[in-house]
Amino acid sequence: MGRVIDPLGNPLDGKEPPDCTQRQALDSLSPPITARDFVNQPLYTGNRIVDCLLPIGRGQRQLLIGDEGLGRSSLALDCILHQQQRQPQRSQQPQVRCVYVLIGQKRSTVLNTLDILKREGALDYCTLVVAEARALPGLQYLAPLAGCAIAESWMARGFDTLVVYDDLSTHARIYRELSLLLRRPPGREAYPGDIFSIHARLLERSTRLNSAHGGGSMTALPIVSTQQGEIAAYIPTNLISITDGQIYLTQELFAIGFKPAIDISRSVSRIGGAAQHPWIKQESGRMKLDYLQFLELESFTHIGAKLEPSMQRQLDRGAVLREILKQDRFDTQSVESMLSWLLAFNEGLFDGHPLSTIPTTVKRLGDHANTSELTLDHPRDDWVKSIQQWLPQVDSDD
Repeated sequence: MGRVIDPLGNPLDGKEPPDCTQRQALDSLSPPITARDFVNQPLYTGNRIVDCLLPIGRGQRQLLIGDEGLGRSSLALDCILHQQQRQPQRSQQPQVRCVYVLIGQKRSTVLNTLDILKREGALDYCTLVVAEARALPGLQYLAPLAGCAIAESWMARGFDTLVVYDDLSTHARIYRELSLLLRRPPGREAYPGDIFSIHARLLERSTRLNSAHGGGSMTALPIVSTQQGEIAAYIPTNLISITDGQIYLTQELFAIGFKPAIDISRSVSRIGGAAQHPWIKQESGRMKLDYLQFLELESFTHIGAKLEPSMQRQLDRGAVLREILKQDRFDTQSVESMLSWLLAFNEGLFDGHPLSTIPTTVKRLGDHANTSELTLDHPRDDWVKSIQQWLPQVDSDD
């Protein structure tokens, strides 16, 4: 941990070569079904949309998909930074070891990523595997396999790990280049036909092991690029079918300032709900459906349709929820702050607040939750009472 290496383990940070006492194959078989356990422990990302509406479990494979420049890498970096536990997440499990794999990226992107991890103190529990754009195709092809092998070795020792592949679209292009150099016949859409098998073998290695095999886990966040939002292309559809869900970012939401630009209607987590904390799961149960209904209802207001009072209230609450779900980069939230705003929203405590004050109120409510003595083990009524006692102070202060 704390090192920057190439896919062969050579140091890129100017330090001595890592002291490695163990060797294993970069490309190995995934753990058998008898060694696996259920994914039932949450991996908190610190993002409100993801942790509440699209939860990720330890051992899950969640795809980050969207066009270039929409914040896919930023979302993955936020997830890594959140594992530092700088927020007082009193009920959180032991720290997650992270591997960030940069495949075919420009040197400026690599340096920027390294600078962020150093500045935020996250490099201490993270390893960077780098194959720059000028590296040989064979080296770039090995990069995700090397990152997976590092995380896999930690998982075998009982640690919870997170590996980010940035990104597998570049990896597919590199594999195509390598295959054509080797005179292998191209397959569908000019890609060699076994790219699906390679990505499937890679991502199948992410799982949660049972206690007899150490109880470790490896969560994968593969990143894939789309062109003009087209998710039906060959590589995106491959990875959608392999993974356990996808977080889809769109240009339309990014353009109107909704960041992170996650399209909730197209995003899904097929496992994470089983790994959510019961309180978070209960409070966010209908929130995704209600938000999608709000978006549909809002489209009618654009044509001047007259709404009944009940629909107007639903529209107002949806607008409040949209303001809450906006989140700045590097502003990750603890699970206690997540529960506080969920309870406040469901109890109607934000009703009547001007939309311009919602972001500040939510931030200060999160700070209050972090400094209080309440944990996720306390009853719901204690949380609601604490929030009700605090919210009037906001009105008087403002």
